[in-house]
Parts: sequence; C-alpha cells; structure tokens
Amino acid sequence: MDKKEEELISMHYQMEKTDIKQQRLEDRLISISEDLKRSKRIRNFYFIFILVLMLLLTAGSLYVILGKKENITQIDSLEGGVDVQRLMFENDSLQKEVNKLKTDISKYQNEELSNKANSTTSLSGTIGDVKKEEEDGKEGKSKLKFERKYCYINKVYKSNDVVFIEADIIEYYQGRKAVKKAKELGKAEYDLDKNGDTLYFLYNNYYIHNQSSKSKILELDDKARVKIENINQISSGFPLKAFQKVITDRPVLILEISNGIVYKITEQKLP
Repeated sequence: MDKKEEELISMHYQMEKTDIKQQRLEDRLISISEDLKRSKRIRNFYFIFILVLMLLLTAGSLYVILGKKENITQIDSLEGGVDVQRLMFENDSLQKEVNKLKTDISKYQNEELSNKANSTTSLSGTIGDVKKEEEDGKEGKSKLKFERKYCYINKVYKSNDVVFIEADIIEYYQGRKAVKKAKELGKAEYDLDKNGDTLYFLYNNYYIHNQSSKSKILELDDKARVKIENINQISSGFPLKAFQKVITDRPVLILEISNGIVYKITEQKLP
C-alpha cells in the first residue's frame, strides 16, 4: 500500500508540475499575443500617419502648383492689358499729332496766302528803314531768310519807342523725337514688357530742353503778327501791358526771326 501511495503521490506531483508548466506556457503565449497585437496597432498607426502625411504633402504640392499657374495667368493677362493700353495710348497720341500737324500746316498755308502781299510790303519797308544803305543799291523787293525758334518770353519792354523781348531760347520736341531726345538725356519714362525689353515713353508726348540759361534780347517789329491764345493782332496795336500779362503763364512760343528782328510770334499748342 505504501508503494502504491508513493506512486500516486509521484504521479500527482508530476501532473501538478505539468499543469504549472502548461500554465506558464499559456501565460507566455498570452503575453506574446498581446505584444503582437500591440505591435500591430503601432504599425497600423504609423502606416495611417505616413499615409495622411503623404496625402497632405500631395495636396500642398497641388495647391502650390495651381497657385503658381493662376499667378502666371494673372500676370500674363495684366501684362497683356498694359501692352494694349500702351499701344492704344501711343496710337491715340500719334493720331492727335498727325491731326494737329495737318491743322497747323493748313492754317499756316492759309495765313501765308492771305497775308502774302501785306507781309511782303511791310517786311520790305521795315528792312528798308533798318538797312537803308544796303537797300539803296538793290531793285525790287527784299527777300528775307527766317529762322524759327522756340522760346519762353521772360520780359517785354519798350525803349526809344522800340519794343524788345527777352527770350529764353529752348528746344521743343514732340512724338518720337521727344522720346528719343528725353532718352538721350536720361529723362524718359520707361517700363519692361513681358519679354524683358525696355520701353521708353513720355506721358505728355512732348519734351522741352533748355540748352542754355542765358536770355537773348530781340527787337520786335512794329508790324509783327502776334498770335497767342485768342489774340491775333499786329504788335503796333497790341498794348504792352496785355503782352506782359500773357507771358506770365510762360507759354511755349515760336519766333520767326530775321537779322535779330522778330516778325511773328505764335503760341505752340501743347498736346
């Protein structure tokens, strides 16, 4: 009986020992399973995070690319609009210049035809008085050579019944010549087109260059024609005070001069 009990006790002990080992194995398997689940969750989390990050980067790249395209389109449209406006402005300026030149030429021709006889007589008589000795040996009418000068008139005064003007001689340019001269002197406006080329222009479409600050004293013929603003009159019938008042606004004037004597004063209309 004792031997059988010992065997039973031994078997019981081995069974308990086996149960303990089995329990440990189960615990270990459970721990490994939990570790695997935890690792899987972490892996899934990183995968989702990386996927979301890639989606955000893709969306950001698309936004930047579309924004650049939109900006480029807007810039192109703005440049196109600026080019069109500049061309329209230049075309309008050229058209105005052509019309003005046609009008001036027509007026000048009409004036020359209508005043030819009177001008020839008055000029011949004036030169005969000033240069009496030279004209005594000549027959017929005197032929004068006129030069046109642009100027500002600073002062008008009378001395010994002769009217003198103090003129500031200037250079006047209009249209393309004005842009060219202003560009040479570094006074032209400029802009860049879409190709990067420099475009020069002037807002007023004219340019005035004062080469010298010295004034020039000129005699005004007593029968000189004065055409300033709404005035169209012979100088002998034109009050000196009225003349002085007109020049206070410093209009650009055209003088027709021969031998230091002014025979005609015309206002240059600015564009």
